[in-house]
Amino acid sequence: MPELSVIVPTLEPRGEIESVARLEAQAFDDYEVLVQREDSATKARNAGIRRASAEKLVFLDDDSLPTDGYLERVSDLLDCESVVTGRIVHPRDDVIKRFTAHYDQGSEPRYVTRFWGCNAACRREVFEAVGMWDENITWGHEEKELADRMLTRYPIYYDPNLVVVHPYADSVVDYWRKQYRLELQTPYLWEKQGVPRSQQYFRTLQTAVNPMNYVGFPPKHAVVRAGSNLMQFAGRVVGMRRN
Repeated sequence: MPELSVIVPTLEPRGEIESVARLEAQAFDDYEVLVQREDSATKARNAGIRRASAEKLVFLDDDSLPTDGYLERVSDLLDCESVVTGRIVHPRDDVIKRFTAHYDQGSEPRYVTRFWGCNAACRREVFEAVGMWDENITWGHEEKELADRMLTRYPIYYDPNLVVVHPYADSVVDYWRKQYRLELQTPYLWEKQGVPRSQQYFRTLQTAVNPMNYVGFPPKHAVVRAGSNLMQFAGRVVGMRRN
């Protein structure tokens, strides 16, 4: 039985998956990689969990680039913690970088309330206790929903030295598209959290009319932020009509 099972959701051929190539270059070799091609990230991760041989499960995206020593470090962390996450670095010094503050949860190790699927790991027992990834969320907010369930039973440990390099978006248009896709899922998450429908409408409208959502400096930052805000509003409206 391997020490780690690394689960990678993707639609790419295995030979073109950046994260797999980066893992193969590391000295630690007591692991298996499960490349899952289901039609959503949550379905792929669940399928990987069911196939996994190890008790320690690691989740990476196909374009997550774990830094040297990543596998050994995450294995050591899971000896004493049930759920762990680490720092995520957007690789380019572009306008998108200004919108990735949530990627970096600080320079000190601590317990946190959130993680992202491009850099997360946990012991199998956690899923046995709180359930699997919610497959009704195809992409966007699935980590938040799962983290809330995990926190009812387990703490989430953040190690700033557990690092992956992962682009948040490849372009401004890609960033806007992701904001729209993310907010499509928000009404479903609100329903699970018991947020009243009237409050959902209020929050959605507030997103559109709050003038602070349209300011920024330099001007390019303001344009990207304004466009993101409008895409979030559109995604929530469409999501509420579907939900």
